[in-house]
Amino acid sequence: MFCEKCGAKLEVDALFCTKCGAKVGEADSVRQEKVDDNEVKLKVKPKFKFWYMMFPTVITFLICILMVVLPAGMAGPEVALGLFVVFFVIFALVVGIIVFFKSKQYKHLTYDFYNTKVIFEDSFLNLAQKEVKYKYIREVTMRQSFIQRWFNIGNIILYTNAETGIGNGIQIINVENVHDIYKQIKEIVNV
Repeated sequence: MFCEKCGAKLEVDALFCTKCGAKVGEADSVRQEKVDDNEVKLKVKPKFKFWYMMFPTVITFLICILMVVLPAGMAGPEVALGLFVVFFVIFALVVGIIVFFKSKQYKHLTYDFYNTKVIFEDSFLNLAQKEVKYKYIREVTMRQSFIQRWFNIGNIILYTNAETGIGNGIQIINVENVHDIYKQIKEIVNV
């Protein structure tokens, strides 16, 4: 029998290599983990919901109308109509840009859950990939704002043991049927 790490000859009943100290059979368990970790157990994709994404923009548009166009109406209906048209054109452009970029962004976000790890990938404008082993996840939480409840979406956060808040885990945003997905993730991650 030989050490799989350094190649040194070993005794038949050896638990550790006498040359490098590696645990005998460790390479087999690592290899087995890699074989078992190729299958995706759960794939989560954020859901782009038009009205949920546009809610802040619509509210901002209505506030601008109330604060600018209505008072300008005292100067004359032509001024109010002109301002309304300008605000509406700006609103339409902003909505178009947001819808285009957000919908493309959401199509390229994936969260793949394997046996021992989760991999986040974003491949739209910027390329990003993050892998977190389940053994480093300390907490899984689900959050839903009152507006997200109307649209049946929510966020799931996987917190890790990182000491800083920067890069501390993975946040899965706007998940449809968030309660069911949250339960599935908790079962897979086993936190």
